[in-house]
Amino acid sequence: MALFILAAGITAAALLIGYRRYWPVNVKRISPAEAAGHPIIDVRDWQEASHLPLAGAEHIPCGYIPRNAGKFGGQEVYIAAATAIERNFSVRLLKKYNIRVKGFICMGKS
Repeated sequence: MALFILAAGITAAALLIGYRRYWPVNVKRISPAEAAGHPIIDVRDWQEASHLPLAGAEHIPCGYIPRNAGKFGGQEVYIAAATAIERNFSVRLLKKYNIRVKGFICMGKS
């Protein structure tokens, strides 16, 4: 019985992690020109953002969102992400801090 409970707990944790990172979010892909004049949060890593900077974007990598979320509290923003995992994770994290993501700019190779 204890083994069954342990297996169920591990399965639930794996499903939760998979949902947060891999399950797609309903956010529209836009071009950088469409986001002009609106707040943009660049959630890419420092190295990626320095190679291809996005003018006018506030650079806040995913790991730093909780401590910088107060800057955008209650606003509608766009995000710039390199991968689908970054996009999904950051949209869900920003939603947790009452920041609505209107769209995303794909800064990756695809």
